[in-house]
This record gives sequence, structure tokens and C-alpha cells, in this order.
Amino acid sequence: MTVATGRKNARRPIAFLECPNCRLVVRDPALWPDRDAERAYYGLHENDAADAGYRRFLAPSIERLRARLIPGMNALDFGCGPDSVPVAVAREAGVEMLGYDPLFAPDEAPLDEATYDLITCTETVEHLHRPRAVFERIARLLRPGGSLIVQTGFAPEAARFADWHYWRDPTHVIFFRARTFEWLAAACDWRIVEIDAPVAVFERH
Repeated sequence: MTVATGRKNARRPIAFLECPNCRLVVRDPALWPDRDAERAYYGLHENDAADAGYRRFLAPSIERLRARLIPGMNALDFGCGPDSVPVAVAREAGVEMLGYDPLFAPDEAPLDEATYDLITCTETVEHLHRPRAVFERIARLLRPGGSLIVQTGFAPEAARFADWHYWRDPTHVIFFRARTFEWLAAACDWRIVEIDAPVAVFERH
């Protein structure tokens, strides 16, 4: 499918490809931003973990997170950004949650030195340039019985895609549907706990 963007008098088409198997929607890779452009765009955001509006935006995943927090567990926010709401919420509940982000918390020690009972991935998967490698890494990080909570915008069908605000963020390069998450769970041998936009929750067998 293609959609138009840009000024009214100079609209520029952008192609989005859809996988016929998993139904993942992919922005034309020629338009993917590099790391510096991503960081510059993120710099325009004002994501504050203490901000009530930001917490409301992440409420679907935070509700699932709070229900699973147990003192003493190992927890990780994968794609934590510069100021993580999941980390703040976990600490408020007495759980020391670690954070990793390739731009803002790039120390990979949390990915190399531990496995986790709980991993959150909020407003992150739409940015992945190599999603298969990332999900394979997350699968290795999850302990048996561990939970993964993902929050992202679920792509609408083609007829409504052009009007969907989510693709207009140039750092959003891939878009998931419920079918995509079902395919992912089968590929990773995860049990589906819930797929209810904008959240998907899985457990490792």
C-alpha cells in the first residue's frame, strides 16, 4: 500500500509493504532513519516518567506490569528510553528493574549477565530495524515461566492506514497486527496470555 505525506502541494508517496504470512507492515527501508536521525527526533519528545499524561498513555502495559511485580524478581525494561515509566513503577513497588536502550542506556551488561522473570517493551518494537534478532535475544533473556509485556500501536487495515497517526512518526518503521504477534509467539514458542491492542502479553513455556 502507499500513502501520501508532505505539504499539500507536494505530497510524496511512501510505500508500506505487508508480509502475507505474519502481516507485519514495513515502511520502505530506503526511508528508515539512521541512528543520529533517530536520536535527534527523540530529542523533540518530552517523556517524563513522573508525568501523569505519559503514564496514562502507557497505562495498558503498566496495568499488566503492576499485576506481575513481585519483590525480589529480576525485571528489565527493553527499550527504556531516557526516562522509563516501567522502571519507575517497578521501583515504587519495591522491584529493582533494569533498563536497556540502544540510544539512551546502551550498556549491554543487563543483556549479557542475567535472565529475567519479567520484561517490558513499551513503545519500542515499532522502531526495530532487525526485529527477528531482537526478539530472539529477548527469548533468550526470559526465564521459563517469565512474562513479556509489549505495548505498540496495532496497524489498521489498508483502507484506514493512510489516516492512522502512528506511521507519521518517521522513526516508526514496522507495524504489528494481532496476527503478527500470534506468528511471533509460535516462532518463539511462547504462550499467548493476551493480545488486545495496544498490548500483547506472552509467557515463556
